[in-house]
Amino acid sequence: MSSAKTWVNQSLRLLKHELRRGELTIIFLAIVLAVATVFSLSGFSHQIQAAIINKSSTFIAADRVLQSPRPIAEDIFVKSNELGLRSALKLEMGSMVFANDTLQLAEIEAVGEAYPLKGELLVRDAQGKVSAQQGPAVGEVWAEQKLLNVLGVEIGDTIEVGLAELKIAGVATQIPDASFSVFTSGPVVLMNVADMAKTELIQPGSRLTYKVLFAGTPAQIDDFADWIKPQVNETMRWYGIQSSRSALSSSLTRAEQYLSLASMLGIVLAAVAVAVASRRYGQRHQPMVAVFKAMGASQNHITKLYCLHWGLLSALSIAVGLAIGYGLQQVGLNAMKGYLEVEVEVSMLRPLFIAIATGLLCAIAFAIAPLMQLVSVKPLAVIRGFKHNTFHWVQLVPAIVALYLLLYLFSQNALMSIVLLAGGVVVSIVLLLMGQVLVNLGRSAGSKSGKALHLAFANLKRRAKENSVQLVSFTIAIKLLLLIVVVRTDLINEWQAQLPNDTANRFLVNISQPQVDLVNQFMAEQQIPGSGLYPVVRGRLTAINEDSVTKQVTKEDDPDAEQQRRGVGRELNLTWRNELPPSNVLIDGQWFSPDDKKPQVSIEQGVAERLDVKVGDTLTFQLGSEEFSAEVTSVREVDWQSLQPNFFMIFNQYVLQGFPATYISSHYVAPEQEQAFNRFLADYPTISMIDVGALINQLRTVIDQVSIAVEFILVMVVIAGSLVLVAQVQASMEEREREIAILRTLGAKGSLLRNSVLLEFVCLGVVAGLMAGIAMEAAVYVIQTQVFDMSPSFHFSYWGVGITAGAAFVGAVGMLSCWRLLNMSSVTLIRRTM
Repeated sequence: MSSAKTWVNQSLRLLKHELRRGELTIIFLAIVLAVATVFSLSGFSHQIQAAIINKSSTFIAADRVLQSPRPIAEDIFVKSNELGLRSALKLEMGSMVFANDTLQLAEIEAVGEAYPLKGELLVRDAQGKVSAQQGPAVGEVWAEQKLLNVLGVEIGDTIEVGLAELKIAGVATQIPDASFSVFTSGPVVLMNVADMAKTELIQPGSRLTYKVLFAGTPAQIDDFADWIKPQVNETMRWYGIQSSRSALSSSLTRAEQYLSLASMLGIVLAAVAVAVASRRYGQRHQPMVAVFKAMGASQNHITKLYCLHWGLLSALSIAVGLAIGYGLQQVGLNAMKGYLEVEVEVSMLRPLFIAIATGLLCAIAFAIAPLMQLVSVKPLAVIRGFKHNTFHWVQLVPAIVALYLLLYLFSQNALMSIVLLAGGVVVSIVLLLMGQVLVNLGRSAGSKSGKALHLAFANLKRRAKENSVQLVSFTIAIKLLLLIVVVRTDLINEWQAQLPNDTANRFLVNISQPQVDLVNQFMAEQQIPGSGLYPVVRGRLTAINEDSVTKQVTKEDDPDAEQQRRGVGRELNLTWRNELPPSNVLIDGQWFSPDDKKPQVSIEQGVAERLDVKVGDTLTFQLGSEEFSAEVTSVREVDWQSLQPNFFMIFNQYVLQGFPATYISSHYVAPEQEQAFNRFLADYPTISMIDVGALINQLRTVIDQVSIAVEFILVMVVIAGSLVLVAQVQASMEEREREIAILRTLGAKGSLLRNSVLLEFVCLGVVAGLMAGIAMEAAVYVIQTQVFDMSPSFHFSYWGVGITAGAAFVGAVGMLSCWRLLNMSSVTLIRRTM
């Protein structure tokens, strides 16, 4: 008992003594940095992701949507109620609306009184007041203004939907889940779902879409998703905003990937800091252990003493790191409140668990090798000297395993964690070799230079092993910072490029052939830019290489369907065009020759893969009672995020020009052009206009908020990387003390020492910056092509940024760290190194 009390008391005294003297500052800050970085980044990014998705969910009026061509089973509603989810039913179909002896094809949307669950449904009443509403009352409808214009009715009048007469109670000015598609059936009419029976529109064979909207906490949504996903068949869709195929989904997915990537790189930076600090810790305590053993302390006693000492230090560091991390997280969230609603109910247990696990793994895995070396120090080392540079590759195994566990804990993706880890190991080995080559070249150049530069390179060469490790640490830190900056810049630039100021905000549909020249003439006179007019013909794919395809995608038992190839399952909007559309990229085959009259078709890449169609295959289509075939001559990649008319199938003009078609086009109408644009459309009531200006503004708002979140994450990772550099510079201070003491004793002047130290750190920074730029370029290429699905680009200008920043920062930190040593007297330095 007394023995246990002895080593516990000694451990506590040692911890108290070194905390008072500041000897544990580096290792304490390293673990604090690891925990604070992970807790703040993971917690902040988790909150921001939830807030962005919550905000963006207004585009589908719910957190999740279940869509089906058939009525929704009652047990789904029962289960959602059990889990505490809010739900709302919505039915969609195209139908004719009648008033004043005028017919108009409209998109009928029957909703319950709980609709919408997210976002605002804005309705203008007869007095012109606009307010948010929750679904129309029974016997009433809300319609878009263009329907009232075509039918010649006003608020308070009655329209006929099927066999029901319904009163127009208001004008729907904003529908949260309005479709981005330009191929809608017409203006939207919102009615109460209880009135659908009166219309008698639901008949056998009617084409209806049933939707159930769900909203609740993330935990409730996840539990319900786990229950319902096994029941979703091929005819149904279960989706949220990130999988809704909207213009937002790609941006949100990339933003989430970036936030995760930044946080994972923050973990790597923190781990590097702990590794550096723990290595220095072991070296600094070797004399103390040797003295303890010389005085009779056993190996077991030393092991327990330092394990408790390290454990107490780790516990204190983790506690402080959690407090600082929480504070940083709150500062970030408060800063974001002006731009984004972050009062989202998100559990912080996972970020807390990851932060504590990070602290423990870093404290154990990155300290086990230095501690094992420390407790095995021989008493005679006091006389023979200490081997500070002993290193075995086996020592890396615990650190590599720990780093993998940290990456997996955060990403929950085993493959991505292995790829990142393997890539990091390969990069580190390459950097070690490159660093040695560059340092040797520098030494050769330094031998022909002035005394300060010559001394600087001599020091670099003499500490080749230490400098190699230090150089790799500097390089990795600078590379990761450059990587985050470059990826962030590319992401934001691409988001902004998706929605430039002249993005099309008006779509014209149902343009007849006689109106084509009139529309073109008006747009040219008013200088309104547009995409050009696309003819549209409705048709169905019936066969591939003379093999009949199924008319619809189904899982029901159908002996005939089992023998048929998979089809699209619905009618397609077909068009013809002589030139490749701007938002399309040819990835296989050749575009149509203007003089070639052979029937040809270009197919979109995703549909080609799903139908197993390639260049040279023959597709057969049915348009009304007529059937024709065309050879696939090209496969296109389509940018579905662009607000332009896009098509799965595009033919050469000789195939479809004999079929009756309507035309569509997209235009950017500036505010000063709106009045003339609306007057023109008033003369042609059969032309339908779709105004997506409000949706574009909402998109820009969300993307701006995502960009701000990315900027804040960037700042936090830069701080983490900067602290890694400081920790690495501090790790070499003891050896520099001895060097400066010897040089002072030999008569070296203060200016020579200052210049040599500055040049040494500047050279390290330059080499690290150059290698970081090269490594960053390779990493960005992989991330752009494999993670974010972006076009690769090169960033040579950032190489200069890396070199300049490396030289400036490493040089400044090195000088500041050594400034006190450089100003000490020779006697003081000698006493400190005794």
